[in-house]
Amino acid sequence: MTVQQPITTPSANEPQDEDALLTFFVADPSLKGFGPARAQRLSARFPDGIEDALARCDPGIAEVLGDDMAERICAAYLEKAAELAVLHWAESRGLMSQIGHQTAIRIAQCWGAIGVDALDENPYLLLAFLPWGIVDTVGSTLGVSQDDPRRLAAAAEAVLYRRLDENHTWTSHATLEDGVARLLGGETRQQVTLDLSAVVDACVASGGAVRAGSGVQPVGAAAMEGYLAQRLSELGWQSPSSDLVTRDIPDHHLGSAIDAFDAGQPFRMTPRQRDAVRLAFRRRFMLLAGYAGSGKTASLTGICAVADRFRRNVHLMALSGRAAKRISETTGRPAMTIARFLGTVVAHSSRPLGPDTIVVIDEASMLDLPTLWRIVRNLGDASLVLVGDPAQLPPIGFGLTFHILIDDPEIPKVVLDRVMRQTAETGIPVVAEAIRHGIMPAFSSFSGRKPGASFVECAQDDTFDTLLRIGAHLRRDGMQPGESQIISPIRRGPGGIDAINRGFHERRVSTSGGKARFFPGRTDLTEGDPVMWTENQWERGLTNGSMGRLIHLRKSGGVALIDGVEHALTRGDGTCLVPAYAISTHKSQGSQWPIVLLSVFRSRLLDRSLLYTAITRASEQVILVGSRDDLQSGLDIVSADQRDVGWRRGFP
Repeated sequence: MTVQQPITTPSANEPQDEDALLTFFVADPSLKGFGPARAQRLSARFPDGIEDALARCDPGIAEVLGDDMAERICAAYLEKAAELAVLHWAESRGLMSQIGHQTAIRIAQCWGAIGVDALDENPYLLLAFLPWGIVDTVGSTLGVSQDDPRRLAAAAEAVLYRRLDENHTWTSHATLEDGVARLLGGETRQQVTLDLSAVVDACVASGGAVRAGSGVQPVGAAAMEGYLAQRLSELGWQSPSSDLVTRDIPDHHLGSAIDAFDAGQPFRMTPRQRDAVRLAFRRRFMLLAGYAGSGKTASLTGICAVADRFRRNVHLMALSGRAAKRISETTGRPAMTIARFLGTVVAHSSRPLGPDTIVVIDEASMLDLPTLWRIVRNLGDASLVLVGDPAQLPPIGFGLTFHILIDDPEIPKVVLDRVMRQTAETGIPVVAEAIRHGIMPAFSSFSGRKPGASFVECAQDDTFDTLLRIGAHLRRDGMQPGESQIISPIRRGPGGIDAINRGFHERRVSTSGGKARFFPGRTDLTEGDPVMWTENQWERGLTNGSMGRLIHLRKSGGVALIDGVEHALTRGDGTCLVPAYAISTHKSQGSQWPIVLLSVFRSRLLDRSLLYTAITRASEQVILVGSRDDLQSGLDIVSADQRDVGWRRGFP
């Protein structure tokens, strides 16, 4: 066992720490105007303790704060007695230095009246707020023995939390026991004298996990996977709901509507695209899958057009603001982020979604488990269409959804397998297909601007200079601003996003002849720099991920051309801007440029899906810069396949 540091308990004669109490009130949103300065003055006015003064609403409080604030803070003290009891619990046991004022306040706000009794019964509940080391120290101080089931259960939960942070929703018994052994002080299970087989029993008995074959799952993740597995299977077999207003669409009427849409398109729909449109009106749940450029958006436009004809409402949405804006532009219909949909359309609606509604999620490969769970829980009588590319990036959050569903033979789906975005002459479809299968593509040598895929080898330290030379060559060949984008899978290091952005920014400044104009309050953004907007401000037409360029700056702000529209910027808008000479692959998903330059160096994120996603952002030319060995290492990894999820293993 590792030696735990004891917590010193103050004697009864020592004054009580008032900082937590005053910090609690500073953080209270109902006490607007009570800030740190007033808290200090109040503490100075009552050096022997403020709590007794608050309990009897001492007139001295009004002398410091004024009548109105004094009345409000005294009332708050009486109203929040249950929450304050948690602070007293931590202080009376000498734990405040370990827990911290802010964490104690969070616990008080979350648990209120039940907090003290719950923590007395099991101090390891603090694991919801604090890391294992601190919680275990608290438990030891309060007399919890090393083999106490509460401690074993908490250690197991700590391992499961860490596994969720690594995006796994299922953990084998062996992995769980190894993780617990390390938490309890040993490097292996053999070095820990406790019966680690009791860990699973303790964790399940405490309600922190459920058994799933030869492993366990956190209760929440297991419940979400179980609900989705059952509900989506049911919806996949159901026909769209109907009522007195929304009637079933006869086959011949549906076929005629698809024919009418197809006749107005510049390119005729493929049979599979027609099948996708038809299936959206025949099943309450379906997948529309296809590789980049295979015609998913055209199919989706067809679904929207047919929905209009039969007076169906289509809610188009995506995870990011930029992806939502892109789908709106390509379909000509409004779209929003999933967060906005759940927070406005669903939360403020007086009735559930009706049978006249189709919910469509684009870039669905990025849907994590809790997000899809929330969507399906709020689906009402509507239908659901998930649109995505199974070869693209998996979710940032825990679990897998689209990747699991696409492999389920029982789920209704249409898979588009004909790539149409890039012409065959560019060579990009051939390279993308090789990468999907983990095969090293045959790259050409870079010789300027021309369709195709090339590789330029260089060391990480030479990344910026190499990109600079390539960019100069492309500009001599006629490349215009905005036609290219640098993508990097890493942020740190000489081949990462930060270094590339800094290098191009500093070069712009150094070549300005001392006339560079900086964005007010920023030293990393100057006139002419490409930028990315990082917040959703729908009223201004700006979404998280929107990209553009600073075209004119002044002391009060400036003007930027973002997504082709000029936007006036204030000084305060500087917090919403980041340099965008280079961006991450995740930020690039859903976008497209004629030319993409991709920095390729080994990282924990570099895998087959990331490479595929980045390369297919280019419609004409892609240039990889970096290490072929690191590229091969990335091709050998499929991160989605490495996620342990109960859904994949047949649980539930």
